Amino acid sequence: MEVREVKIKELIFFVESETFKKLDPKPITFLRAVSQAANPDANPGQTALIYVANGNELLGFAGLLPRKINREDVEVFSNTCWWVHPEKGKGLAIPLILRVIEKSGNHLYLAESTVQLKSILEKTGKFEFSEPISGMRGFMQFYLADLFKTRFPELSWLSFIFRAFDIILNTILYPIRIYFKMKFSGDKLDIEHVDKIDQETENFINENNQNDFIRKSVEAFTWFLEFPWVQVLKTENQVRYPFTHLVKRYSLEYFILKKEKEIKAFVAISHRDNLARIPYLYFEPEYETEVFKTIVSIILEKKYNSMVVFHPGFIKFLQSAKMPFYKRKNEVKFTGVTKELHPYYKKHSYIQDGDGDVVFT
Repeated sequence: MEVREVKIKELIFFVESETFKKLDPKPITFLRAVSQAANPDANPGQTALIYVANGNELLGFAGLLPRKINREDVEVFSNTCWWVHPEKGKGLAIPLILRVIEKSGNHLYLAESTVQLKSILEKTGKFEFSEPISGMRGFMQFYLADLFKTRFPELSWLSFIFRAFDIILNTILYPIRIYFKMKFSGDKLDIEHVDKIDQETENFINENNQNDFIRKSVEAFTWFLEFPWVQVLKTENQVRYPFTHLVKRYSLEYFILKKEKEIKAFVAISHRDNLARIPYLYFEPEYETEVFKTIVSIILEKKYNSMVVFHPGFIKFLQSAKMPFYKRKNEVKFTGVTKELHPYYKKHSYIQDGDGDVVFT
């Protein structure tokens, strides 16, 4: 059994090597390697990946993504992945994460942790976690056929039956979507789709990011757009990798919301297989309601099946009135930082959804 480390400067060489080609499953994908090598916050000598293998069989791995603390010249690392073989990797989970913490210089954070992951990390005695962070998933369109094909791939030829139900049910829901589009149209802000962050937008973000824990530079926003970690599903050259990397649909888009030609909000909206998320959101507080209505309008226009929100103000807005959801589901997550980072976290305690890997996937 061998434990190996891969540094930022070695990522491309590693995924092109014979060692990588023989490993099964893979500890990283080619897209993730290329993306992390392009990280504007990274230094070439920083560790990006730690993996354990027995010959060509992968037993476990964990990844690090270098970032910077907002308004501080302090390096931090996000844990991008953490996996052990369900049978042959028993006993490796804690040693792997301890190695990751060591390589981060005890500067590790998690943007999104489950209850199970939180309980494991608390055993190390090295983490401080937030109180439960409430979120909401709102369902706007039926997608029974997709669910059926995912759960029963061997019976995918029968999905046409569920596709028919989708068409019927979504036709019934269509008037509701139109109603909410019209309802929000009077209050929504002017929408401008952008592919890059100009000086005016950068200034606006900097004026409204005081509570952000992680710094996002103009270069970082370009990096998010140009280097995703998922690719649209292809049948050829597929590799075995424990996390999502092949999808049917994916996009990340930036929108500037204006009133009388002045920026009132900047929002990043991503979707993976028609599940919409909001990795980043900045807005002037006095325009909160108009911003939230405009975002819902954008998502309705895109015809996404559902959306997930963790922003506390956005949650209150969605709960305060009727919305175009036929179903709502409560979500819960935790954020966590190593104890050495806690003084910085207390000063800038807001970790946005995109500060982990959501913005890439």
